[in-house]
Amino acid sequence: MDSDSEVERILQVSQNQERPPSSYGSMKSDEEEEDENITEAQRSSCKSELPTFTTHTRVQLNRNVSPETVFTEITQQQSVSEHPQEGTFVTERLHTHTCVEEEERDEHSPIQVDYPEPLPPVKPEDESQEEVDEEQQPGKLHPEFDLPYIFKSMQNSLTSLGGPELHLFKRYLCGRHPSFTMTDLEESDTLDIVDKMLERFGKLQGLRVAIRMLESMKKPELAQELEKKCKRAVIQYELKCGLIRRHNCIFEGVPRAGQHLYLKYVYVEPQISTQGHGGVNPLHEVRSDPPNPPQVASPDSMIGGNNIFRLRSLNGSPVRCVLTTGLPGIGNSVAVQKFMLDWAEDRANFDIQFVFPFPFREMQSLRERNIVEKKDISMLELLQTYHNETRSMDFLEQPDCKVLFVMDGIDIYKKHLDFKNTPVVTDIKAVIPLDSLLVNLIRGSLLPHALLWLTGRRAATNQIPPEYIHRVTEIQGYSDEQKDDYLTLRYSDKSLAAKIIRHTKKSPTIYTLCHIPFCCWMVAMVYERGFRNYDDYGDQPPKITSFFIHYMIIQNNRKLEKYHGQNPNSQRWTDMDKVFMLNLGCLALKLLDNNRSVFYEEDLYEHSLVVREVAWCSGLCTELPRANAEDKRVFCFTHLSFLEFMAAHYVWLTFRLEERNVLDQSHHISKLLKEHSLVDMYRKAIDRYLSAPVGQYDLFLRFLCGLSMTLNDGLLRGMLFPHNAPPLKGLEDVGRLLTKRKDSAGPERQANLSECLRELETSED
Repeated sequence: MDSDSEVERILQVSQNQERPPSSYGSMKSDEEEEDENITEAQRSSCKSELPTFTTHTRVQLNRNVSPETVFTEITQQQSVSEHPQEGTFVTERLHTHTCVEEEERDEHSPIQVDYPEPLPPVKPEDESQEEVDEEQQPGKLHPEFDLPYIFKSMQNSLTSLGGPELHLFKRYLCGRHPSFTMTDLEESDTLDIVDKMLERFGKLQGLRVAIRMLESMKKPELAQELEKKCKRAVIQYELKCGLIRRHNCIFEGVPRAGQHLYLKYVYVEPQISTQGHGGVNPLHEVRSDPPNPPQVASPDSMIGGNNIFRLRSLNGSPVRCVLTTGLPGIGNSVAVQKFMLDWAEDRANFDIQFVFPFPFREMQSLRERNIVEKKDISMLELLQTYHNETRSMDFLEQPDCKVLFVMDGIDIYKKHLDFKNTPVVTDIKAVIPLDSLLVNLIRGSLLPHALLWLTGRRAATNQIPPEYIHRVTEIQGYSDEQKDDYLTLRYSDKSLAAKIIRHTKKSPTIYTLCHIPFCCWMVAMVYERGFRNYDDYGDQPPKITSFFIHYMIIQNNRKLEKYHGQNPNSQRWTDMDKVFMLNLGCLALKLLDNNRSVFYEEDLYEHSLVVREVAWCSGLCTELPRANAEDKRVFCFTHLSFLEFMAAHYVWLTFRLEERNVLDQSHHISKLLKEHSLVDMYRKAIDRYLSAPVGQYDLFLRFLCGLSMTLNDGLLRGMLFPHNAPPLKGLEDVGRLLTKRKDSAGPERQANLSECLRELETSED
């Protein structure tokens, strides 16, 4: 029996048997079968002891137990090797299918989506079932990605090699890959060589290695023929290697050279909801009944990040375009990065053939370059510009090519996308302006069979007409358990992680804000440094003012970098930044005085603010969803505590810059009374605090006291006022005033006034 007949016989027998969801084993040639003098009874008695492995094709193949079987690529979960740049997909662990593991998987399984993550497809018994739009069915893989197809293609190419050429192929294989030895391959025929290559490398890398070896042997015709037969698999392998190189590591928080980390060591998947209410956390340290409390997503609306394309649109059809929004710092870009890395490492979404990231940051740079060069671009040129693997994708427009375009950060793209007046373009070779290209891609005019994932802040995503969005998801951030998981995961020293968690929980305000992963990173960085450098660190609860000052500074620096193109190493705050902070703080104080937490466009116009700067760029505010498109646009701060901080910051900064007390418009500060004017400002603030309901001005007064503390005052020097500005005078008098008012206040006020005094202390947190 020849090798082709042997493969056909094994596959035919395997398909008629029950197919367990295991992994891939190996094959043996007829010559090996004849050399082994084993009876049928002995053979059957040994079968029960063999580990069984299954590929994504669910074809069961068996071979003798050998050391290489543990390297099989076809286990259900794979990961990249320690050197991802080599594109080596190596299994991290084998799955033993025991009852205990089945129970554990049931307990921790994600919530049910409209249809689940696709299992490897099984060839239908009824061939007529294949007539119903197979390429759109969940879990339907293209035949070129099936293991039997790749196996037979490699076998046919290597069969063309004569005896000496096959021996040379073995020598090349052993010389390039230490996992092979001539002793191991000396008696192997073509079938066994292909078997071992796929077993040890996996189907994609094994195919690529075979092509490379043929090229090294000066057999370009055979190499090109094999690459042409398995073109999709080769392109997918190159694309996955590129995605792993680019997305295997992450810069947390503020990027710093050399401070990247492996994503898998710090990533905790945030909660993602199919209910978009804005994602604002209603919890507050002091106020149990905040004004205009935001709605929160219900627990049963949460889905896993890898399941967003398993959802159905409202009319029941599969989704094409998914939009994901969230607060600034909530982790949109990191969730996108993890999604692509999981696909590249064969952890999820096996039915998607190609995933192409097109971040709007790169699109904005390309647009500016094209404007300078007066150049347009086609969809095919755009693909080849950022993904060279697509140079031979002549099948891109075919309906059976399931491709996903990931477009992250639409708020960074400065040009407003005009869906109303942009002409329709359907040809991927048509040369058009980049704006028109993006509009037609979102519309579905270009590549209508392609999937699309858009992310961005809600105020920016509102420019996309709802008829082009099939599903909206919203990242809600971390639950309390996930906050602890993140702080525990990123440290090998678990005792240090426990100290940081305990210290963070001492401040309800900071712990509440840690539902934003960016705030979680700030806590980790600051408190880690404190515990490593000071023996008595953590004895007192953390102060909150310095945390909010750092958050405001970082968000403004990120705005200058992302939206205004400033180099992170040479950023300069301008007078416009100072005016923006004052105007936004003035709006916050007005809202606080009126006991409001939301505002509208007319409020922005009243304070000389624009929607783009406030809701897109600032990182301090967000837009809330509207029930109807005709309703007024509604905005709010990302948390009520940020509103209180910005109100206090406005009062303090106005006094610092203009020597004016905005809490008392009728009071004009005299130069002769300058030393005592600080006390006058705090006297007005305390009077306002004591005359208002409990909770309304509690954090406001606490922030106002903290801003005057010497160390916090120094944080803003050189940004909002000169480095050489004179220090504040009269802090001792402010402390005495607070102590006097605390002693005479009721018990419900004393605890907060004690915190105000602690914020005013000059001791370092």
